[in-house]
Amino acid sequence: MKWNNYALVISTILIVSSIIIILYRGLNWGIDFTGGTIIELHFKKEINKLNNARLLIQKLYSSKIEINLINNNHNLTIKLPKNKYIIKNNQIVDPNLIHLIQKLYNQKCIIKKTEYIGPNVGKNLIFSGIATIMVTLIGIWIYVGFRFEWYLAFSTVISLLHDLIITIGIISLFYIEIDLSIISSLMSIICYSLNDSIVISDRIRENCYKLRNNKNIYYIVNISINQTFKRSIITSLTILTMIFILYIFGGIILSNFSLIMFIGVIFGTISSIYIVSSIALKMGMNINSMIDYNK
Repeated sequence: MKWNNYALVISTILIVSSIIIILYRGLNWGIDFTGGTIIELHFKKEINKLNNARLLIQKLYSSKIEINLINNNHNLTIKLPKNKYIIKNNQIVDPNLIHLIQKLYNQKCIIKKTEYIGPNVGKNLIFSGIATIMVTLIGIWIYVGFRFEWYLAFSTVISLLHDLIITIGIISLFYIEIDLSIISSLMSIICYSLNDSIVISDRIRENCYKLRNNKNIYYIVNISINQTFKRSIITSLTILTMIFILYIFGGIILSNFSLIMFIGVIFGTISSIYIVSSIALKMGMNINSMIDYNK
């Protein structure tokens, strides 16, 4: 408990800094959200040189592109930003792209799929992503409120917002492209942080019954955190180890997802241990409110 006030001050500074960064730098929305062109090419022989292909296409269109290998390295998917490429009647207009790719890999390719994502679709995806996160937070608030107590419910939602805002602030700071995998990582961060918060909240509720003769709520919260601290740290280290392995061996497709998950799990662990109980206590949580609510 002695670290809680320090954690609150540091977290407040990080949240304010993150909001300033987000407002100043903005977010780097990917093609999934801004609209663009997706092209899938099929090769008979296995291909590699992914970085060479990326640099080649970026040089051709003077734009940041997204390129990945699928189907056992026989298919190449290329995502180009809007207004950087034109598809008419499902045919690629500019022949330079296909020519350069075939020259790079020294083999012919077949255009397996072409798809255009309009800006309206991108805006709908942005709205859907934000709406999904907001509905999730409201659902969590209602569930934790009925399951435990409203002080803990409110502080849990605040801690989840804390994790999201700081993580998104880091995304904005380094201008990491936000695609569907990043949205998935943010949802995963919410799930992990919520799980950790519920474990600690459940122990606080349990100890309020066991130690209800001890009227010091700070003592009960402190002993509850100490009892679950080892479990929280071991769980976090296990997950961080798996995420690190995924970052190293998952390739470029999973690199951003793994990186954001790694950052989010760290802040999620800190918030579930220090932030949730601190906010609940400052709001007025006490032993009687815990016992009366759960009778």
